Amino acid sequence: MDDNARPSRRPRPWVLLTGVVLITGAVLAALVLATRAPRAPEPSSTPAGSSAPVLRGETLRVLLIGDPFALAIQEVSAELERRTGARFELEVVGYDDVRRLTLRNAQDKVSAYDIICFDAVWAGEYGERDVLLPLDELISGSRALVEPEDFLDIAYAQGRDHGRQLGLPIQTHAELLWYREDLLAADGLKPPQTTEELLAVARHYQKPGAGRYGILWNGQRGQPFGQQMAHFYAAFGQPLLDAQGRPTLNTPKGVAAARFALELLKVSPPDVVNTAWDQRPLRMAQGSVAMTYEWGARTYLVEEAPSSLAAGKIGYSAPPHAPGEAAVTPIGTWSLGIPANIGPRRELAWHALAWLTSRETQGLLARHGSGGMPRKSLLRDPELVRRYPVFTVMDQLGQAGQLQDWMRPAVPQWPQLAEILGTTYHDMLLGRLTPEQAAAQAQQQAEALFPPHAVEP
Repeated sequence: MDDNARPSRRPRPWVLLTGVVLITGAVLAALVLATRAPRAPEPSSTPAGSSAPVLRGETLRVLLIGDPFALAIQEVSAELERRTGARFELEVVGYDDVRRLTLRNAQDKVSAYDIICFDAVWAGEYGERDVLLPLDELISGSRALVEPEDFLDIAYAQGRDHGRQLGLPIQTHAELLWYREDLLAADGLKPPQTTEELLAVARHYQKPGAGRYGILWNGQRGQPFGQQMAHFYAAFGQPLLDAQGRPTLNTPKGVAAARFALELLKVSPPDVVNTAWDQRPLRMAQGSVAMTYEWGARTYLVEEAPSSLAAGKIGYSAPPHAPGEAAVTPIGTWSLGIPANIGPRRELAWHALAWLTSRETQGLLARHGSGGMPRKSLLRDPELVRRYPVFTVMDQLGQAGQLQDWMRPAVPQWPQLAEILGTTYHDMLLGRLTPEQAAAQAQQQAEALFPPHAVEP
């Protein structure tokens, strides 16, 4: 197929994988990857049913978030090209930009991308808008390569909407509590299991005069804090929506979650209200915080950074829950999907997607920094477990049934709901609202997103 004949709806900052990849969302993470020592070429093998030969001579255009799996793809670019004979052009952007560009691309007659990554929480919105191509028929014809049963069940399900599989997992990880194992052991403290224990440990290490703080979390206004508040709600046993899909933000448990956020504010760095995802592990690596909430795939920012003061000193556990509530661990998944307006490149895009998410390719990516693994077999691989201790924690939590996604419901209104949480409760952090006022205001705004006639039976 002549790639030059393919319509280009808008100019894009395409950069070949074999050159420099444009990254606007995770520059600091890329700098960490750049400091790693060069590795020997990976042995190449092509499993039965591999899609790789079909890709030879092709150019694939891919939209990605600046997360560890994308940075790993960047690092092994030459090896990917050697194995497939294809070129992968990446557009790697920040969290909000992935969704924005995807929705804009969906308005074009023919997609500018062959493959698009998406957060599990967008599956409902993308399904409702027919943004992505259903993959069920394609998966049925390629089961030997796809191996659906090897994916974590919840990760595979997060790529589905109304019975249609819209994507295959490329990165799955849980938001865990990271803690300085060495500090707690030296002081005779146990890793906290409840929110009360967490606050007690954080107070023990809160020493602003010495530039040291108890804990870090996503406090940045908007989506970052909205996601964090959804997880705090879960820790107090409060879903954001009830069984009928109606908002349940202004409840006693919801107010308790808000008060917990205010208590955390007292044992955190003063700039926590401006802190988001990648900043948390980087501050942990600097040794300035004793604990942080963070996604498991980012452990390399602490464990593998040459300048890290905390490498080999971090413990990982389920996030603390409120006393009397069940332990629950939020899980997130990035999947790869194909735009519904892909046009005649449908089969080519599918071969590329199936190959990128295959067990072989994901194993390659894991050996180069992709620490959020959706495949059961790789979570239990001895070599990878030694490199990523968090894999064992993920596997144990999965077997215990603690990995859940109900705290961030994949409804079409999720982006707006997260924005409400992340702005209303941010005003609370700034002292403009009480927890009770914030919960009432968030409830009122959320109800406007879910009018009664829009609720599914």
